[in-house]
Parts: sequence; structure tokens; C-alpha cells
Amino acid sequence: MTNLFRFQPLKTTFLVILLASVFGHKKTFAQQKPTPYFPPAHEWAKKTPAEMGLNPAKIQEAIAFAQASESKNPRSMEQSHYQSFGKEPYGFAIGPFADRGDQTGIIVYKGYIIAQWGDPSRCDITHSVTKSFLSSVVGLAVDKGLIRSVNDTVAPYVPPIELYGQPVQRPADEFGKPELLRLFDTPHNRRITWDHMLRQTSDWEGTLWGKPEWADRPDKDAATWLTRPRNAPGSVYEYNDVRVNALALAATSVWRRPLPQVLKENLMDPIGASNTWRWTGYRNAWIVLDGQPVQSVSGGGHWGGGMFINAFDMARFGLLTLNRGNWNGKQLLSEQWVKQATTPTPAQPTYGYMNWFLNTGQKPLPSAPANVFYHVGNGANIVYVDPDHELVMVVRWIENNALDDIVKRVLEAFTPSIPDTEIYLTDLKVSAGKVTVSNPVNITKRAGYDNQPSFTPDGKKLLYTRQANGQTDIWTYDLAKKNHSAVTQTPESEYSATVMPDGKHFSVIRVEPDQTQRLWQFDLATGKNPKVILPSIKPVGYHCWFGSDSLVLFVLGQPNMLQLAQVSTDKGQTITTNVGRSLLRVPSQKAVSFVHKISASEWQVEQLDMNILQTKTLIQTPAGSEDCAWAADGTLLMAQGSKLYKWNPQYDKQWQEVADWSSLGIKQITRLAVDRKTQKLAFVGQ
Repeated sequence: MTNLFRFQPLKTTFLVILLASVFGHKKTFAQQKPTPYFPPAHEWAKKTPAEMGLNPAKIQEAIAFAQASESKNPRSMEQSHYQSFGKEPYGFAIGPFADRGDQTGIIVYKGYIIAQWGDPSRCDITHSVTKSFLSSVVGLAVDKGLIRSVNDTVAPYVPPIELYGQPVQRPADEFGKPELLRLFDTPHNRRITWDHMLRQTSDWEGTLWGKPEWADRPDKDAATWLTRPRNAPGSVYEYNDVRVNALALAATSVWRRPLPQVLKENLMDPIGASNTWRWTGYRNAWIVLDGQPVQSVSGGGHWGGGMFINAFDMARFGLLTLNRGNWNGKQLLSEQWVKQATTPTPAQPTYGYMNWFLNTGQKPLPSAPANVFYHVGNGANIVYVDPDHELVMVVRWIENNALDDIVKRVLEAFTPSIPDTEIYLTDLKVSAGKVTVSNPVNITKRAGYDNQPSFTPDGKKLLYTRQANGQTDIWTYDLAKKNHSAVTQTPESEYSATVMPDGKHFSVIRVEPDQTQRLWQFDLATGKNPKVILPSIKPVGYHCWFGSDSLVLFVLGQPNMLQLAQVSTDKGQTITTNVGRSLLRVPSQKAVSFVHKISASEWQVEQLDMNILQTKTLIQTPAGSEDCAWAADGTLLMAQGSKLYKWNPQYDKQWQEVADWSSLGIKQITRLAVDRKTQKLAFVGQ
């Protein structure tokens, strides 16, 4: 027994209702690919993950994680600016800001939208994703021969520039000073190529639109701001928006047109983007071009401005880059340009052309293939492009470190299925700390997901979660008649059915159309009349009733939380964090038990005293086990692999083996439920 419970490191993820065991089917990339789908303007076909052969649970888990990973920065972009870049020298805003919307996302697989959440139609600032549009406009100029080669120096392409709105009569203190803007007229700047500018390795020197290049992310040593030697172009990478804006102005000179018009005509209209996106510049960034005032747009939201765009249009751009610049048979952006944009920069191998971030060596995103690239802006705003999986994701307003965890969950939807889960039923006898069981009977016996068993109070039926054809509903098993029947049959998915204290309803975790997970109720007799119980608390993963008005919840977050909630107030109080999915009433006590995951290798069963809201440790769990069930006499049951164990604090110092069901082909036992009246044990086996 001593070796059995040595704790081994585990790969942990946040556990939501969908994590349990819902696995889909993989379609290998060796299959013959159908003609790629490209959404026409004003519409976009949608398919469910199951229709596309993906695991719906993992997709929903990724969405729940993204929602729980929402950026903690202020929703006011102006306030957010002055809490960050606004503190730099000359950090005052000169372009427009706007408050952002909810955490939002879209997942596109093989061209089809398979999931969306938040408010993807809302136009929000996208910050430095704007740079990817800017570099693409430069790419169009190369494709059309307006720029002969990215290895050309920029200086010959950019004539002196007249600023718009200058006074007719210059004041005397301006006498003799240059009247025209010369971006590349210093010895250092004349050595800079287009490639250097695109890769942010130019070390361009100067001031543009009132912003000195040294003032953007300045060195901590102020003495170096004006005195440091220039780095040879191409030798040092530095992310610098003044230089980005210099590239935008240079490109405007080459095109002799406003860049938003170029982008609209050559890329956005052909890919069917909406007419709501706007590419804005700074209020002082106006030049005279061919006798007309033209705004030189900015390359991001630094100091305000940049691209304001919705998630659908971002996803269309991502789909264009996934297809190497080709849209439905028409090469809008040359494949050669996309190849160059995704070639690592020697001085920064995880960066291509702005703002094509690369997964070189899988260092930025360990869970993603090495050939992934992604367009990134502050906030964070991300367009993730995965050629191996024909996948595009737009994820907006998440914490900077959350992307890999989201990617991991989505890519797990492509993994092969594991053995189907079945529900087993066995007799259970508990006396004086001794536990005996009969041979389990498989009561589901079908291919697919059958999970989360829960007895009705009279012990006559078993509620459980059943998934078929991508749809998840609640079913019942009649113990006497030995038949199954559907309880819920809704477009949404329901999980973890539990009879409520009133005996007339059962509660579930429901995945709503926007992928939000909240607690709902249905009539027990009919499975009708759905009603949300806790409108404000989300995303909920698991729950345990402690009275008609109070219950304990597993709420997904960073980290996941154990909350005590009240129905009457629709509010939750966090008790502790890093908890598992098993929440149970402790027999004959005003307490609830839960598994506390202290670390990846140390899990323990704890008890929450509902009177004083304090916890105490009961016992460490078997390694990797988190599902429990209480017998009427206070004996706790858990499993590890194919073995069932019991622990009673009055009789046992450690876990004691009750049964080994490996001979029945059961390899893994999860999800235990005990009916104390009929003395039955239900469990999930794989």
C-alpha cells in the first residue's frame, strides 16, 4: 500500500464541466481534402465541432478558459494607456481611444465557424494587429512593383514631405529650420532597407508626430536616450511604434494614396470584410499629397488610433494568411510575400514581418506546432493561424499568458478518442467500516459518452449525462425496469444533473448558445421549463446543494474557485482556490467535502464547515484521483485505475482496497455516486 499513493507529477488543466470524458473523433489530414470553403461577403457558414469531427467538449473547455482569462486591464483604453505607455516621455495620447467590449472569440476550422462567443460583431481597437495590415499593404506594393525589393533602401522611395496645416506666416524662431519632413535623410537612416523596417531592426532615428523614437519604451538609463550609438540596421531587434509609423508614412508616399483605401480595395473588399472597420491615425499626422490633405495612419494603438475592427473581419484576414494570400482561387497577396513574412528575423527568430509572430522552436507556444504564426496586439488581441490544423482563431481581451493554454485545449479537440465511458451499477454494503460490493453491471453498453451519474432521492432512477452526435442531454435509467429515457432534448448541452432540495426540479450545468456555462433548473417530472438559477455567476463547472437557497460551486477561473452561493442574492463568495470537481455533502454533518489541489502532485480531500466556513484536511487522495462518494456511515469511497478504495476516519489510517475490477476490462474508474437508501454504487468506467 505504501507505493500506491506516492504522488506523481500530473499534467493539470482547469476542470470544467466539459473536461470529464467527452471525446470526439479525429479526421486525419491524410484524407483527401475537399474544396476549401471561403465565406462570401455578408455571411459565414457555421458547423458544430462534432460535424467537423472535433471534440465538442475540448472546444467548449477552451472557450470557458478564454472567458475566465479575460484581461484585467481597464476596459477604458484611454485609462489603460495612461496606466502603461502614457507614463513614458511624451506619452500623451494623440489619437482616438474607445472603451472595449467583452472577452470575445471565434474559432474557424477549414473555413467554417465552429464556435464564437462574446460580441464578435463589435468594432474594437485591435492595437498592434494593425501592423499586420500595414506590412500587408507594403507587400502589395512589392507585388505590384511599386517597391522593387525589400532589400532596397527606403530613402530613394520617400521624397521630402509637406506637413498639412502649417501656418501661412512662419514665426521668426522658425526661420531657417526645415519646412519639409525628411524621414531618411541622416547617414544612419539612409542605410535602412524596407526589410529592416518590416522586421523592426532598423534603429531608425528621429521624431515623428511629436514622438521621439527614444521615448517609446525608453531605456531605464536616461543618460543613454540621446547619446547611445546607433546599431547597424538589421543587427538589433527593438519593438518601436515610432519606427512603425515611419514605415506607414513611407508606404503612403509610395502608394500616393491613403493606406486604408489601398487595404480596402486590394484585400478587405475581396475577402468579404464588413464595411465597419476603420483604420485611423493621429490627429496631427496629416500631410499634403498631390494637392490633397491625407492622414498617415498609425501602425497600432500606441498613443491612440490604429485599426478599429470586429472579430469576424479579423478572422477573414487570418483565413487569408492561412491560405498563403489566396482567397477562393484569387491570389490577393503573393505567396512569396507570405513566405517572407513568416521567415524568422535573425535578430529575433520569433518575429517575421510586423506583426507576424512566429512559433520558432515552439518557445512562445509550446502546445502549438512550430510552423504556427499569429498576429498580436496589446489587450491582448490575437489572430492565431495554424496551417497544420487548418485552423484560425481570433481571441480578444485575454491575459497575455493565456494563449498557449487556449491553444492546448483547442488542439486537444483533434486528438484521437479514448475508450468510451460506461456507467456501471453494483450493490454496496457498508457496516462498521467494512465495505463489500457485488460484480458491477454495465447499464449503458453503447459507444459514446455516458457519465456523471446521480441517483434520485427515492433511489429508483439514475440521472446521467449522455452525448450522441455532438449533442449532450440528461437521461435517466430506471433501476427496476432497466430502461433508459431522455429527460432533456434541447439545442443546448446539459451536464451534471442533480435533484434539487425541493424534490421537484433538477439542476444542471448548461452550455448556452454563446458557450457560457451557468446553473439552470428543469422540472424533474417532465424535463421541461428550463430556468437559469444563478444568472450572474459564470462559468460554473460543478455544484452541490446545501439547502434550498445555498450551494457550493466549482467556478472556473485563474485559478478555479470554490464558491458558496445564494440563490436569493445571486452572489457567490470565494472560499478557496485550486479545487477539483467532486463537491459532496458529508453525511450527518453540516459540511461539504472537496478535493484541494495543493500542487500538481499533492491533492487532498478537505471538509468545509458550513457554519463557520472553515476548512480542514481529511486525507490525501490516491495519486491522480479526484472523484469521491460518501456512504451513509461516513465512509469515503475513491478509485484509482481499476481499483475501488475506502477510508473511514473511525477505522482507517489510510486507504483500503475494496475491489479490483480489472478482470472486467475496466481500466479507469471515475465519477462515483452512492444511493444510501437502496445501497447502490454507480461509477463511470473506461
